[in-house]
Amino acid sequence: MSAELYKMSEGSLLFQEKYAMAQSQKNGWTKAVNTWKCISVSLSATHLMVELHGLFGLLVKPFNADLDHIIPIANIRSVEKRKNYFGYNEISVLFSLPSGGSRELLLYLRRGEEFINLLGSMRS
Repeated sequence: MSAELYKMSEGSLLFQEKYAMAQSQKNGWTKAVNTWKCISVSLSATHLMVELHGLFGLLVKPFNADLDHIIPIANIRSVEKRKNYFGYNEISVLFSLPSGGSRELLLYLRRGEEFINLLGSMRS
């Protein structure tokens, strides 16, 4: 299911940050792609959605940065705050892929503590 087909209704959103940053840990290429304020992170009771957006998102999309994900909450293995980075909390999200294996995304959120608390309460 693509991010374009799946949209969370405003009523089901528990958390949203539209000008975040992210970095996929898939490979060296995806680690190098700059996503300065072109990531939207949305959390509902059932899914975490990370997607490129805005003008910079359109510029980054052709680089195949592995940053468009709709992750069922049940597939999230771990979430942890790593450090602060220029006013953003670096949050590691490790999740299972539908095809098998796992992936790690680093999310850089201004409201990282709120995100971790919400996600933690849903996973316990």
